Amino acid sequence: MVYRRKYWVVRDHHVSVVPGHSRDAMWRFGPHLCLLPWVVRDHHDFPLFQKCSKQPKAPPSSSITTSSSSSLAAETSIKQVEKVKEDTSLTRWEKAENEVLVLKKQLEAATQRNSTLEDRISHLDVALKECVRQLRQVREEQEQKVQEAMVKKTGEWESTKAELETKLSNVHAQLQAPKSEASSVICSDLGPKLDAAEKENVALKAEVLSMSEELELRIIERDLSTQAAETVSKRHLESIRRYATNDLKSFSASSVCVESFDDRQSDVGDRLVAVENDVQKASCLEPSDCEPCHSESWASALITELDHFKKEKSFRKNLMVSSGELDLTDDFLEMERLAALPDADSGSCSHGVRPALDQNRSDEVTLKSELEAMINRTAELEEELEKKEEEKEKLEMALSQWQKQLETSWSQLNEVEMRLTDLQKNMLSAAQKSKQAVEEEARITHERMEVTESRLMDVEEEMKNLLLNDQLLQEEVDRERALSAENEAKCGELEDENLNMKRDAELQHEIEIQRVAVSDEQLKVKQEQELAVAASQFAGARRLFSSLAQQLKSLAAVDDFFADSDPMCNHTDEGLLSPKNELHHLSSPPVLISAEQR
Repeated sequence: MVYRRKYWVVRDHHVSVVPGHSRDAMWRFGPHLCLLPWVVRDHHDFPLFQKCSKQPKAPPSSSITTSSSSSLAAETSIKQVEKVKEDTSLTRWEKAENEVLVLKKQLEAATQRNSTLEDRISHLDVALKECVRQLRQVREEQEQKVQEAMVKKTGEWESTKAELETKLSNVHAQLQAPKSEASSVICSDLGPKLDAAEKENVALKAEVLSMSEELELRIIERDLSTQAAETVSKRHLESIRRYATNDLKSFSASSVCVESFDDRQSDVGDRLVAVENDVQKASCLEPSDCEPCHSESWASALITELDHFKKEKSFRKNLMVSSGELDLTDDFLEMERLAALPDADSGSCSHGVRPALDQNRSDEVTLKSELEAMINRTAELEEELEKKEEEKEKLEMALSQWQKQLETSWSQLNEVEMRLTDLQKNMLSAAQKSKQAVEEEARITHERMEVTESRLMDVEEEMKNLLLNDQLLQEEVDRERALSAENEAKCGELEDENLNMKRDAELQHEIEIQRVAVSDEQLKVKQEQELAVAASQFAGARRLFSSLAQQLKSLAAVDDFFADSDPMCNHTDEGLLSPKNELHHLSSPPVLISAEQR
């Protein structure tokens, strides 16, 4: 059994049989054609033909009639296929001619497009030259405006600076006037008085020290003499006590003497009473006449001396505590001496002690007189010191008043300086703001420049030179900024030095003040020159920035022009591509209705 594949072509309800090898040629019959594959056993078996021609099926008894009809149909289909081939060849020729015409049209459109592009390029060259010219012109105008603004600002700043300098000079003059008056008054009135008072204080201190040293020496001498007298009196008292004990053993009234001697140690008044009783008893017991007189004279002398010593004690207590204590010890010792003289034998011993006591008394009197003189002298010196201190307080009050006035003037000066610093800060802030604005503009222009460079790198060769110039200008601007920063730092240092010199000069003489003022004026002139140079350099930098900004604006306009021209090119490209789409539409295969059977 041999199987062959054949295709039935259906076109306008007419079916034609095509062999299997000519299947590829049937793709070009058009969209109204469809191929129907079918596997047949021999060339007499065409079931699909019967289906497509809409003929009714023959009954199984009429097989001969069906075979004859099928052969006729096959012949007709072959004829139709030949006709279709002729038709397709004609259509293909026509389509080829149409494609040639379309290609000619596309070629003409391309030539027109090239001519238009050449015209646009020439126009763009002219526009670019015009933009460069406008950029230069605008740059020059902006440089001129910036220079005028800088000149105006510098003039205003110089005027304000001159006004502040005049105010400062007036304030300095107002401060120097009361300061010179105060210094003259202090030097004329307070200086010699203070010097004299200090000299007197030094002299008085020296005198007080010398007198205190002499007083200490006298006190030491008196202490030594009293110690010697005490040793002598102790020895004498011991001898008297021995003699008294021997006498009291023989008498019945010895108990009274013992009690009187015991009470003598406790109180000074009781000792005196005991001494008087002993003297009276001794006068009663012994018949001698000289001893009562001697004892009475010693008792009266003792009482007078006690009164005198009491008066001196009250006076000495007010002066010195140490001298009062020494007087008490002396009174006690003298009382003991006087109390120890009831006998006749004591006369001989007292005559030996008496010159030493007289000498001590005379020394004490001289010391007292000298001490009183020294006390009076110290009182006078203290009064003089009080007077000097009062004068000193008055002078200090006047000095404090002058100092207050100076402080008020200094506060006014500080206020003026604060105002000046505020004005300088405001001016610096305004300059910084303008500088920041210029930097912002420079940054924006730099960004735009980068965008235009990325877009026009392949088209314009002249922009490279402009970019190089821009970089050079930026480097110059950076240098100018560095120089301006250095100048500002120098100005700050010079101002600090100026302030320090002013402060130092205020404490010096008028000649030094004039010299420092001359040096300050020279420094100010130098600063003004440096500031003028920095301002001119900054103006040049701003001019360069403005010119670059104008150039970048013109480049942005050129870029916008190119962007506007891009849609026209896209439209022409679409027109050129439309014939290709038609060819693709024509070359698309027809719809296939496939059904394979063995």
